[in-house]
Amino acid sequence: MANLLGRQLRKPTGIFGRIVAKMMTSRNKAYYSNIIRELAVSPGDRIFEIGYGPGLGVYQIASSGDCTVHGIDFSSLMHKEASRRNRKFISKGQVVLHYGDLLTAKPAHTPYDKVFCVNVVYFWSDLSKAFGCVHAMLAGGGSFLIFMAGSAYLNALPFTSDFCKYSIETVVDTLKSVGFDQVSFTENDGYYVRATRKHP
Repeated sequence: MANLLGRQLRKPTGIFGRIVAKMMTSRNKAYYSNIIRELAVSPGDRIFEIGYGPGLGVYQIASSGDCTVHGIDFSSLMHKEASRRNRKFISKGQVVLHYGDLLTAKPAHTPYDKVFCVNVVYFWSDLSKAFGCVHAMLAGGGSFLIFMAGSAYLNALPFTSDFCKYSIETVVDTLKSVGFDQVSFTENDGYYVRATRKHP
C-alpha cells in the first residue's frame, strides 16, 4: 500500500489518483503560499510550473495579477484536474497547461522569467539533466525556485522508498554545476531554494 501511494504521488492515475490529488492540494497549500511570495510576481512576468498537479499554484498565481502562467505535468489526470480548476484563465489565454514530460518536451520559444516546482525533485533520477532543462528555459536574470522536503524527513516516511532523496547540498551543488548563479536556500518545514540564471 505504501509503495502504491508513492507511485501515485509521482504520477496520479484513476480513482486513487483523485484521492491523492485532494491530499496534495491540502498538503501543498502552505508550500505554495510561501513559494509564490518568493516568486514576487510582477506585471508581465512569464512563469512556468513544473509538475503543477491539481493546478492550485497556477490558479493562485493567475489570480494575483497581470502575468502569464504555463506549466507541464506528465499525469493525464492532473492535466484534466488542473485544466478544470483554471478554465477561466485558460479561456483568456493567461494560462497554458501542457501534458508531457519536462525532460523530453520541446523548449518554449520565449524564455521564462520565473520557473518553480513544489515537491518534484524526488522524481528526477538525473538532477543535472532536469536542472539543465530549466536553465535553458530561463531568460537572463530569471529565477528558479524549488520547494523540497529534506532527506531525513523523507526517510522517515513509509511510502518514499522509490523517491530520490537528495540532500540540500547535492541540490545546490548541481544547480551551480549547470550554470546557475547566486544559489541560496532557506529552511522552513523543508527547503526553499532560489537559483538565478546569469545575465548574458
